[in-house]
Formats: sequence, C-alpha cells, structure tokens
Amino acid sequence: MMVRIAICGGIGSGKSAVTSILRDLGAKVVVADEINAALLCDSDYVREISNTFPTVVHNNVINKKELAEIIYRDEGQRRVLMAIAHPRIYERMFACYPDEEIVFYEIPLLSETPYSFDRVWFVNADLESRVRRIVARDAVEEGRARRIIALQEGESSLAADADVVIENMGDMSSLRERVKCEYYSILRQFS
Repeated sequence: MMVRIAICGGIGSGKSAVTSILRDLGAKVVVADEINAALLCDSDYVREISNTFPTVVHNNVINKKELAEIIYRDEGQRRVLMAIAHPRIYERMFACYPDEEIVFYEIPLLSETPYSFDRVWFVNADLESRVRRIVARDAVEEGRARRIIALQEGESSLAADADVVIENMGDMSSLRERVKCEYYSILRQFS
C-alpha cells in the first residue's frame, strides 16, 4: 500500500525547508514546483499556454513573470491556468516513485486540487515571516508579497483539518527536530 502525504501551506510558509529536511532524512519527496518547471519545457504544454495566454510565450518559451502578472491580477485567468496545468502536474507527480511505500508531495494549494492524499502536513508561519521570506526570495515589494498571500487566504483553514501542523517561525533546528519526529512516526506507522 502506498501512503501519499501532502505537504502544503501558503506561500512563504516554509514548505521547501520541510521537504529539504525530509530529503536529508532519506524520504522520497516530489515537489510540484519542480514538476511544473519541467512542464515548462514540454512543447505540447507550451503550445497550449501560447493558445490561451498568447502574450506570455516568446520564441516557444513561457515567460513565467508575465504569466504570474496575469494570474495574480485576474482570478478567472488563474483558474484557467490551473485547469491546464494541474492535471499534467499531478499525473507526473504521481508517476514518480510508483514502487515506494511512503511518498511526500509538496504542493502549494491543497484546497485547489481534486486529488486526495492519505495524510496532510500543513506548514504554518506568521504573516510577517512569510512576507519577509517572499520579499527576500522573489525580490518583490512587500505590497506584492502581501497581495500574493491574500490570494491564498483560505489555506489557513487547512490547519484545522491537517493531520500534522508544523510551525515554522524561523528556528531551523526546531523545524528540523519537528520534521524528524513526524517522519519517524510515519515510518513506524506504515513500514
């Protein structure tokens, strides 16, 4: 039996830090953003994006920044992109590690996927920590970081339904210990 564990949380919460720790511990981890990056090189996908968002494809290359500007401004366009991208991303994600017993999937927005997982880990961080991380990581203004977070407002409600809530308020050693504890607990339950 394969156990699928979603690692989710809003932008800047620290999902990548959690998956990095899991990888260090030897866990099998699939990251949606990495799958998406590979998809950006798929000619059929680029063609469909070009047909749907013609201003963002130049010389058969999707300009991610231009696409992001469109979808952060227009919720309808964001949903159109999700309808194109999500089925492809999840198909590729679930094809990774088909023979493994336990696989972790880092996904940005669990509430926007029709796919189910056996367990959900929610990574949580306070608003100001998230804003600081986004500004530093993406080199954007604070106001833009706050608008992006606001688009994911419903994600905080996932904490109540998650099997595990991992607080990530900046102390990396505490985060590492918490992830390690939860990982070994999963191994005991399912191995």
